[in-house]
Formats: sequence, C-alpha cells, structure tokens
Amino acid sequence: MKYPLAIAVSTSMVTCLCAQPGTLDPLFGINGRALAVVSGNFSSGEAIAEQADGKIVVCGATPGFALLARFNTDGTLDNGFGTNGIALTDVDESNDFVGSVAVQPDGKILAGGVRFNALAFGQAMVMRHLPNGNLDDTFGTGGIRTITFSGNSPSYIQGLALQPDGRIAVCGERYADGYWESFVLRLNADGTTDNGFGIVQLDIATSGDDNATDITLQSDGKLVLCGSVVSGAGGGMFVARLNPDGSFDGSFGTGGKLVLDIGGGGSDRGRSVRVQPDGKVLVCGVLDTDNGYRIGVARLLASGTLDNSFGSNGAAQFNLGVDDWALPSLALQPDGKILIGTDNNAGNPPRVKVIRLLPDGTLDPSFGTNGIGTSNATSGNNNETAVRTIFLQDGGIAVAGFVDTPNNIQVAVWKFRSGVNVGVEEVPESGSLRISPNPVEELLTVHLPNNFDARTLIVVRDMTGHEVPVAILKAQGQTVLDATGLSSGAYIVSIIHGATIYSSRFIKP
Repeated sequence: MKYPLAIAVSTSMVTCLCAQPGTLDPLFGINGRALAVVSGNFSSGEAIAEQADGKIVVCGATPGFALLARFNTDGTLDNGFGTNGIALTDVDESNDFVGSVAVQPDGKILAGGVRFNALAFGQAMVMRHLPNGNLDDTFGTGGIRTITFSGNSPSYIQGLALQPDGRIAVCGERYADGYWESFVLRLNADGTTDNGFGIVQLDIATSGDDNATDITLQSDGKLVLCGSVVSGAGGGMFVARLNPDGSFDGSFGTGGKLVLDIGGGGSDRGRSVRVQPDGKVLVCGVLDTDNGYRIGVARLLASGTLDNSFGSNGAAQFNLGVDDWALPSLALQPDGKILIGTDNNAGNPPRVKVIRLLPDGTLDPSFGTNGIGTSNATSGNNNETAVRTIFLQDGGIAVAGFVDTPNNIQVAVWKFRSGVNVGVEEVPESGSLRISPNPVEELLTVHLPNNFDARTLIVVRDMTGHEVPVAILKAQGQTVLDATGLSSGAYIVSIIHGATIYSSRFIKP
C-alpha cells in the first residue's frame, strides 16, 4: 500500500523542532562547515553568492590561480562544476585573485579581481564562467575582461553588483598621481565598457589614499559603495552614492559622499554596505577606538545623515577580542534583523562568528549567546577567518572564508541556523530521516521508523517551500520516491505522522 501524499501542511501541524538560532547547521558539510580542498599551501574564500537552486558559489585564490568553488546545499562539492566542484583559472604569469562574485539569472557566474604578470603588476579584471565552470567565450576575451587605465596604472576590483538589465557595476582602486584612488565603472552584459557611465574616480581623499571595498544596488538603480580613506587630514570609513548614469547623487552626504569617524581614532575602515528596503544605508567595518579596534556598524538615513534611532547616535560597536582587526560583512534578514559575519581574529583560537542585531541596532538575545553565534566546527587551535556573509533562501546564514587545517589553509563555508521561517521548517538536529542515495539521480529510498502507518503523510518541497509532486513506488519499511522528474537543485522530504515531523534534505544533480 502506498502512503498518501500530503497536499498541504498547516502551520498548526508543525511541532517546532528547530535548534537554537546562531548554532551551526549539522547537516551542512561536516558539523556545519564545508571545505574546498585544493593542493598547495594556501587557498582562500573571498566572496560568496547563492544560485537560484540553492547551490553556493565561493570565489577566491590559490597560488597561481583564480578560484571558484560550488557547493551543493548539503555542503558537498558539486561534481558538475569544474573539476570535482572547483574551477581554477590561470589568467596571467603570476598569481591571480578574485574577491567578488555574483550569479546571473541564466546561471552564469561573474567574478571580479586582479591578474598579476611576472613582475607582480596587477590589472583589474572581470571573469565570467558558464554554469559548468568553464570560461564563457562570449564575455570579454575568452571569458575575461581586463580593465586598463590611462598610464597603464596598477588596479584591482573589490566589489561587484549585477544590475537587473545585465550590466555589471564594479568598484576598486587604481594607482594614480602617487596615491591609490577609488573608482567605479560599469560593463555591458558582454563585458564591454558602458560608455554612458564612464569611469568615476571618487576622490574621497584629495591628498591621500582611498580604497572602495563594496558596492550594492538600490531599488531605484542608484549605486551605493563604501570603503576607507587615509590622508594627512585624517581618515575614516566612507560611503558614496551615484546616480544610475554615474554622476554623484547630490542629495546624499556632501556632493554624494561622506566620511565617518565613528571610533574617534581617525582610522576607521569600511568593509561592507547594504541598503534596507526602507532606503536606509548600513555600513560596517573596523572602528579605531581609544580601547583598540572594534567591529562597528552605522546606519544612515537616505540623506546620508546618521540615523539616531539606531544603536548609540546612529552606530553600534562590538568587542570580540583585544583588537578586532577583522573583515566584517553585512547581510539582511527578511524580518529586518541585521547580520554581521566576522571572526575574533585576536582570539585564541580565532573562530568565525555571526552577530545578529535587532532593527534598532541592539544585540538579538534569541541568537547564539547574547546575540553572537560562534563556530564550533574546528577542533584544536586551527584558525578560522570570515570574509563575506549572505542570508540563504532556505533560512540559513552562510559565511565564506578560510580555515587553517593541519595540512594547509583551505577555502571554507560555515552555515549557521537563523530560526527564520522562510516556508520550510529547519531540519531537526535529532530524529532526521535516513535517506539514500544522496545526491540522487532517480530513486530515493526513505528509511521509515517502524511506528509509521497508512496515516503517515509524505511531502517533498523545494527550497522555496513549494510542494513538488513525487511518485511513491512502494512502502514496506522502506519507501522509494521517484526523483527522476525533479529539476536539479535541493529539496526537503518530510514525513508527517500526527504532530511529529521528520525531515531531511537531498540533492538532485
């Protein structure tokens, strides 16, 4: 006899089996951490993006190569990408590096960074890969667009934002007239320069260095970016806003830009910027205070002035160690809470952490320990470094970076639970189903507990929470589901018996 498929599951039927928000998801990778192991003595994860099917793409570098890795939703490497889930590109004669990544709606992957020749001279570049990891020959030259400036000055890209029309906005810095200067430019979908936008030199410091580190797109098409400025007159964390045509937005700050010195020491560093749905701008980085370096975040009104309803006079800071000279990054939850992925780089040992704030900038006591979740995925004294953070469509929080393993330093992704209801219950830490094989091409065997009977309901849903029809072939202690007709991606199979729910994730390659 076949078990009936459930047509819908009401919220009242669900017994909350979710673990504490702020803890690692034990069903991702090994104990909540996944690695992309590359031969050699060092590889780093520098940025992270999520595909429509829930797979995770991380970019970075290993000696001599730009690196892309793609993970399935359970943390295993995707064998349909590159070689065993990793795509290495030898762009130039020396080391190559990509530190920003985005996934197009068609599944192609963009990565921005720098290529170095034999003399270690760097030039900004953007690469585009096909969904299988190969370079896309329709973009730039052989899949790579190298960006050169007048005087052939050295340059590199730090941030990348994909527009809905397919154009690509990038930010970074170049060396000009004795200083490092931030720039923004935009490429067409084929990698050619968008001449209607031009190359925008920000000139944050008139006699000093400035460095743009992140860029994001507002709903009205304006571009917001952040970075750092160092000059003889003092420095700090900067934020700038550009109109869609590349001109500075005069309604923001002073002439479209502003510099913040929240820590008071004159050396604040901007690292990450995001725009809330209400138009307020969040920027985070490292604050230079009288008591050492601290992780900090500020919120600006749409005009560029500090939002005094956030934190203390518009900003909040956090002490994770003696000196928190880390690489904090922002992500936004759909419920308005704010995430900061970072690490306690002065800790012993350093561990990846996620700070969650309520919308008013105070720590969320329901998350981790007093608002801070800490990785326990690494044993011993192996150092963990966090670089970029995203909120996943299945309700998880993913942090990309690298970890010092006993053999070498490797690309890593940590996945934390958020407790946010995105239409799919989180898989319980205990009592999850045994399923095999996983990933599955055709037939998935679900091993049912003995007390399940004909009243038991079986539901398969995609990662957006929508139920998908799956044929049940037999049920005699083991139920076999036919996954042949499912599209590639991640799914959750749930067994519902009365008020009890057992669930497990599986991958269809």
